[in-house]
Amino acid sequence: MGPAAKFLSLSRRDRGLLVAAALTLARTAIGLRTIGFDAMRRRAAGTVPGRHSHSWCGPPPRRTVAPPPADRIAWSVGAATRVVPGGSNCLVRALATQAMLTRHGYPSELKIGVRKADHDRIAAHAWLECADAIVVGDFELDSYTALRAPAAAPASAVRDG
Repeated sequence: MGPAAKFLSLSRRDRGLLVAAALTLARTAIGLRTIGFDAMRRRAAGTVPGRHSHSWCGPPPRRTVAPPPADRIAWSVGAATRVVPGGSNCLVRALATQAMLTRHGYPSELKIGVRKADHDRIAAHAWLECADAIVVGDFELDSYTALRAPAAAPASAVRDG
């Protein structure tokens, strides 16, 4: 079965999630290159002052039905990485998933860790936790040391990049 047939065989809701995930991945990859990590982190977490927390990943969904489960949102981002250039990067995936979870009302926390790699180099990895579970980036986490999150700046000091 080809990609188009697989897409069409999905439920209407999963097709919508997959399209939203692809768009959010693309926006995240572009945003990281243009406005930077800090601005994208704030947007994904919904902490951009003076804006709706969902403005960059689409309007909030109508609440006529229950939000999709967090693991289904993570699935949609993982599936969309196959069609979005740069979408398979762990930081892009984690931020895009966080943006979609935020949009649907799920709190989550971005984690970044480092480890010593070959030839005295450092490797970094990003993952996302939601409801005490890792939803994106569960890959050799025992070899990474999580960095502490930066202290939140007061809302008056935060400027949208």
